Amino acid sequence: MTDSTTVARGTAVCENCGSVFAARIWPDGRIRPIGSPANCPCGGTEFRRLS
Repeated sequence: MTDSTTVARGTAVCENCGSVFAARIWPDGRIRPIGSPANCPCGGTEFRRLS
């Protein structure tokens, strides 16, 4: 059973430039690339989950 506060890992793409990242995905839908502060190197802040 998955805890509703568990942060998942997956793959996400930057909506601005299309770069693909390993990402952390929070239960509330927030997606942040692993190894980057909060943004894509291009400056993008919106990500879409791929898997």
